Amino acid sequence: MKKNGGKVFMSDKRYDSKNRWRNKSIAFRGSPEEAAELDKRWRLCGYSSKQDYLLDSVLHQQVIAKGNPMMFVAFRDELKEILNQLLRIQNASEMDEELLTPIRTMLEILEAFKENEEKEEQKEENKFLQKKVYRGIEK
Repeated sequence: MKKNGGKVFMSDKRYDSKNRWRNKSIAFRGSPEEAAELDKRWRLCGYSSKQDYLLDSVLHQQVIAKGNPMMFVAFRDELKEILNQLLRIQNASEMDEELLTPIRTMLEILEAFKENEEKEEQKEENKFLQKKVYRGIEK
């Protein structure tokens, strides 16, 4: 992608990570609430663009949260907004679904990070056990 004086123009060719030219536009309609939800989700997952989030979601039926500074800033900002909403609410009947959705999304992301961490720990433990067996040490 060309950068002209730090600016990216709509007419610039777009290439993906496999150096394929992305010249097809894909669009669909949604409500303003759905658009806002998509915007929150791709930022909370740490994607650099909504395009990458949607492609992972549609083509791979899986969205992988990317732990990066952008994601943590989005988490912080969203948590501040949730806190402001919670401080405003006087009783539970005033709470709406729109407040719970980002909380649910953030919990799903954090649970996925925990599962990945547990898988990594299990891999390390398996490597350690394999080394012990290889060296003839009893388990």
